[in-house]
Amino acid sequence: MKRTFEHPAPSASELTGPKYWRSLDELAATPGFKAQVEREFPADASNLNGVDRRQFFKLMAASFALGGVGLAAGCRRPEKHILPYGKSVEDAIAGLPLYFASAMPTRRGAVPILAETHEGRPTKIEGNPSYAPYGGASNAFVQASVLDLYDPDRATVATVKGAAVSAAVVQDLLAKLGADAVATSGAGLAFLAGQSSSPTRAALVAKLKKKFPAAIWAEYEAGLDEASASAAQAAFGQSVKPLYQFAKAKRIVAIDADFFQSEAHSLAYARDFSKGRKVVSKTDAMNRLYSIESSFSLVGSMADHRLRLASSHMLAFIAALAGKVSGTETFAALAQGLNFKDQDKWLDACAADLLAHKGQSIIVAGSHLPPQVHAIAYVLNVILGNVGKTVDFVEVPANTAASISTLASAIKAGSVKSLVILGGNPAYDAPADLGFAELIKRVPDVVRYGYYVDETSALAGTQIQAAHYLESWGDARTADGTIVPVQPMVMPLFNGLTEIEVLARIAGETVTDPYMQVYNTITGLIGGGNADHVFRQFLHAGVLEGSAYKKVDVSFNASGIAPLFALAPSYSELSATNLEVRFTFDAKVDDGRFANNGWLQECPDPITKISWDNAILVSPRLAIHLGIDPEGSLLQVARKENANLKQGKEQAFIGEVTVNGVTVRGPLHIQPGLSNFTIVLPLGYGRTVSGRVGKGVRRMREGLAVPAVALHACGAVACFLCRIVDAVCVQARRRL
Repeated sequence: MKRTFEHPAPSASELTGPKYWRSLDELAATPGFKAQVEREFPADASNLNGVDRRQFFKLMAASFALGGVGLAAGCRRPEKHILPYGKSVEDAIAGLPLYFASAMPTRRGAVPILAETHEGRPTKIEGNPSYAPYGGASNAFVQASVLDLYDPDRATVATVKGAAVSAAVVQDLLAKLGADAVATSGAGLAFLAGQSSSPTRAALVAKLKKKFPAAIWAEYEAGLDEASASAAQAAFGQSVKPLYQFAKAKRIVAIDADFFQSEAHSLAYARDFSKGRKVVSKTDAMNRLYSIESSFSLVGSMADHRLRLASSHMLAFIAALAGKVSGTETFAALAQGLNFKDQDKWLDACAADLLAHKGQSIIVAGSHLPPQVHAIAYVLNVILGNVGKTVDFVEVPANTAASISTLASAIKAGSVKSLVILGGNPAYDAPADLGFAELIKRVPDVVRYGYYVDETSALAGTQIQAAHYLESWGDARTADGTIVPVQPMVMPLFNGLTEIEVLARIAGETVTDPYMQVYNTITGLIGGGNADHVFRQFLHAGVLEGSAYKKVDVSFNASGIAPLFALAPSYSELSATNLEVRFTFDAKVDDGRFANNGWLQECPDPITKISWDNAILVSPRLAIHLGIDPEGSLLQVARKENANLKQGKEQAFIGEVTVNGVTVRGPLHIQPGLSNFTIVLPLGYGRTVSGRVGKGVRRMREGLAVPAVALHACGAVACFLCRIVDAVCVQARRRL
């Protein structure tokens, strides 16, 4: 039973002095908040009746497994035919942990980690301090990834037409798939994979393309965390990407870029930026951050100067800024129509500050923005002399993969007979206008390799269970190109396969063991007679020294960007009847891949503080136009005074958003700091086929809201481009 605490009466100074508040709810002192405070430590709270905390079992399902309950294999010792240790396992001391270097792969990168194990079971993840840019740091996704390993809802068995099959059957099936494709040089065979930085996977893909030249290799991600390669190619005529040295920058201009959280290499960027904020001596000066953004991000919350501006207007803004910095009219046409309060004053001050700090500034654009914005950002960094000082360009392999749109066209033409889907969940998060879920049904043979039985698995004839990265041999590159190992802590709990194994078997490789595949790749890159020794050091330290992408000198190619700007989107004035919608990563579940992780679901969004849910975010100004702010106030606090809160849960209005004929429905949350006429839609919720934690999270408590956005407004490109909303309908009822 919890205690009832009796706090001492406030002193006279506390009654007459300044009062401090810890949240907007506390400041507003709403009845709902007061009721929540009163029930925080009730006298008789010894049972859980009526208190679900997002359904206690959902949250604890994997935690029970983490404690050793419920797993059918792997972590339990066999009950028969077991002998006691005649000699203790090497390096294992009962009660003391062992640490192993590994890495958690991400879209085009990886986070180096140290995995803590107890009696051979991984229990805790930390960052690997051997990788200097991160300094041993990690993020919430890395910390919570150990829970996914023990998730009882993960795919535990391979199935063919719904019937469970053995590992031998799966191996034969993959081998036959490759053997059948040899006769047609791969015609009729297609792959759809998520992005990867693995050198071993890249080598296998090259072999597949050589063996099956007529096959389609396509890659797709629901969101981008790196700038489009087309911008750098147009600006410099090279396959390069930027790496920013924020610790060396005195002036930073972020164009709709949340480089603290949503961009690749954000762990390093956040650390570097913090170094620039430290004042060690009297001669030091803090860096200065200008943030221009449509949503309210962590970068915006740290900005010294922040401007609310629609994402679709970022091209016009950076073109106008480039005109001020360069003193030319080169980009004047792109800046036409730009209009915001104190525009000339804002641009003049920003440009003057940048010019006063040449070689000590950074212009960085958000990865979701069109390539034209990135091209101008690169031009500005060249003009300001930042390249080679605060901005480095590194040479990266050109991405030759087809797009999901190309694959969709091939399926519509009937030329795809066998489709292998490696990871991802395209039936859930592919661009809405592609209708990819229906296209999958047209393919006669669909082989799905995935960690969960999800929306895509439900449409596939064959499901192959994937191994967790803590069960896998593999490799990856960090954002700066450093090669890191992915090595297992335990044997696969449910006999899952790695992506390397699947590709090796289809390619007909004589060696399909993932360890040997990685060993051959890394030792081939190392070369020399001591390759084996270096490989062991590679596994021990968790990084391959000297393997980062090489820095290259770049020169601006004015003629190269002309065709790019010919395709630039036109400026459109926004209003209450002409809105834009922006899709963003959810801070808790990313693009939906972590929806079944109870630890992450419980984490509140760093800005909205919403957990176990997402919402349609609107600005206070738009809320007035929509009639969901009863007082017509521009302040979130004033709205909360009249909001209906129940046990700390906001009873929000339900809204419908129609984009290019596709309608989504969900709660409307008023978020200060948004551009007036921008609607922000976080991805990742509304799952229909998932584990017990992720399935129907939105409908868990009220049964009114339908799945939130898991789509793109336009299938032209696979990124978060701003699109114009056709209609917004607010229903005159409260969320119950």
